[in-house]
Amino acid sequence: MNWLDRRIPLHNADDQTAEWMAKARTPETRTRIRRWSRVETSGLVVALVGLSLLLLAPIAGLALAVWFSVAGIDRTDVYWWLGSVAVGVPLVGAALLVVGGRERRAACFADGYVSTGRVDRVVERPGSGDDPTYYELRVSAELSDGVFLHRKVYQDGNSPRRRLGKPIRFRHNTLDPDDLHDVLLEGWSDDMKDGQL
Repeated sequence: MNWLDRRIPLHNADDQTAEWMAKARTPETRTRIRRWSRVETSGLVVALVGLSLLLLAPIAGLALAVWFSVAGIDRTDVYWWLGSVAVGVPLVGAALLVVGGRERRAACFADGYVSTGRVDRVVERPGSGDDPTYYELRVSAELSDGVFLHRKVYQDGNSPRRRLGKPIRFRHNTLDPDDLHDVLLEGWSDDMKDGQL
């Protein structure tokens, strides 16, 4: 086991990865899930290192300013490099974390079923403090054998109340009717062109 496969207590992608890899039906999907999970974990590590660099950069800048003034060195480009690295490393880490998480989630549902159902209910969940308001959409879809799937889709941003009763397309890995969180939103009825998304 290498260091990227070890668990990071503040980051739950490792637990989710093991669960989704067990559900994946093909070796290619398991490989994609593992790869994107590693990218996501690497992004977290790079972002944490970058955050420490960002916090240490003012101290290093002050130390360099004192040293340069005592030694009579006129090198302002060093400050630009220091600032660029201190800001650039956390940004690269954040980008890896976001892209890795999005692609890992898509890979987790790559072998899944695609169903079209409808939005039965929209529940507004108000945020507190800096947390934004988000919406919980209760979704149901009837399968060919008459079983109804029930899922919850979470969405932030504008109120999706106008989508109440409208078609929604989503992916799921199980046929368990009450596995509420086994869902990946594929699209809305507004996005459907000629019966497809």
